[in-house]
Amino acid sequence: RFMASNTRRILGVALRDKQSIHIALTGVYGLGRFMAKTVCAKLGLNPMTRIKDIHPTMLHTIGKTVESEYVVQNDLKDQMKSDIMRLVNMRCYRGIRHAQGLPLRGQRTSTNGKTAKKMAGRRANLLGIKYPAIGRSKKQKGKK
Repeated sequence: RFMASNTRRILGVALRDKQSIHIALTGVYGLGRFMAKTVCAKLGLNPMTRIKDIHPTMLHTIGKTVESEYVVQNDLKDQMKSDIMRLVNMRCYRGIRHAQGLPLRGQRTSTNGKTAKKMAGRRANLLGIKYPAIGRSKKQKGKK
């Protein structure tokens, strides 16, 4: 998709030369437009500046600033994974719903739970989560 010879990168994300810096920064997982514009303002960059017009040392500075001030990329994914696993291990309502792949926030499930069930599997695959089995253990099955 990108030409290898002139590809510029920030935090391992390839940036297109023709994109403006604030749009290109949104390619970093965890950075939206608002945060991208905030980073540009902190560094005194015009958000409309094209990637091809920015010096490589400035790109390095942008990467260091983003990495030091925000939780992005794999750190953010790890944090999300640990937050979900904390809920699952606590066996709270939201944790159980995560583990079962059902909607968490009170949506009805008799007719509209199909998408949430699909998305839960995809979300788990994206984050690399393996849920522990939820339900009664073998010892508890006889008791009611």
